Amino acid sequence: MMHPRSKMVPVLVLVAIVAGIVSAVALSGVLTQTTFSDGGTLHYQFIKRVAFDFDSGWHTHAGLTVIQVQEGSLKIYERGNCTPVTVNAGDTRIEIPYETVRAIGKGNVVWTTSFLIRAEDPLLTPMPASYDPCPGIA
Repeated sequence: MMHPRSKMVPVLVLVAIVAGIVSAVALSGVLTQTTFSDGGTLHYQFIKRVAFDFDSGWHTHAGLTVIQVQEGSLKIYERGNCTPVTVNAGDTRIEIPYETVRAIGKGNVVWTTSFLIRAEDPLLTPMPASYDPCPGIA
């Protein structure tokens, strides 16, 4: 008769094999992976803004940016796409790190921006004045 411990060994071996197969399948489609930052080097900041006829100009953020609109709306242009996404009061939008973006609000707009970036990076990097993938928007 097998002892209870000796029954556990085959079970543990089987669990280890299944876990290895599952992790290999889950990561098999990943071509590259880059860690921009980890928990030890991150900085966060939450900013509430109130503006009238706001235009951020084209810029990038060096990390995760979350926009939550409380009043009015913002038109968000991303990566040179000249068709904006409108973020209305009550809506939330996540911006892609290091991608160009421009936010335009007509009239009164109130929103909160939450940043999660590397401590050594600026919150915002403006694009040169000559950068204008969507002439005529305003």
